[in-house]
Amino acid sequence: PPRYTAIVLSASPVTLTLPGVQVLARVQRITNVAELHAARLDALAHVTTPYCFYLDDDDELPADYLSVLDECAAQGLPLAYTNELVRRPGGDVLARAQPYSRASHRSDATFVHHLALMNTGAAQAAAALLPRGAYCTLMLLYYQLASGGAAHVDRIGYIWNKAGGIHTWPSMLVAQVASTAWAARNIAP
Repeated sequence: PPRYTAIVLSASPVTLTLPGVQVLARVQRITNVAELHAARLDALAHVTTPYCFYLDDDDELPADYLSVLDECAAQGLPLAYTNELVRRPGGDVLARAQPYSRASHRSDATFVHHLALMNTGAAQAAAALLPRGAYCTLMLLYYQLASGGAAHVDRIGYIWNKAGGIHTWPSMLVAQVASTAWAARNIAP
């Protein structure tokens, strides 16, 4: 059986297949940030593999994704994250993440971005502590998880097709600010 689950939310039926990875597809039309947050948390509750990650339906994984996932899992921590290749109309850019630092993560809520492999049990426990509403799931979840340890794996683990998407919604910026404030009040530094 697979060790990994890719959580994919999409407004259209998901036909993605990733050999060696279970694809947990949730078909739902998302119209606001609170719906996105709820859908991500609800989908996480249904993961049964030891590890999981979120994959946007318009993004991709590199050809060697199983090797990258194995290296992330080998870190033995609740959270391991990678570098990402950002696809933009003007050309691809490598976004290199930095080694984990709680202080750096505290000062930059998007410090952990794509690909972030989560220990499923730890992620489900962390998700149970998070509020519902207009929040940025990934910011809150990754910060909560990282309180148990996080590691950077210096490989490309995700291909982000950045043109358009929910990250461009003005309400997402508001949700990120709300998430940062909530984390500062409720998650230990």
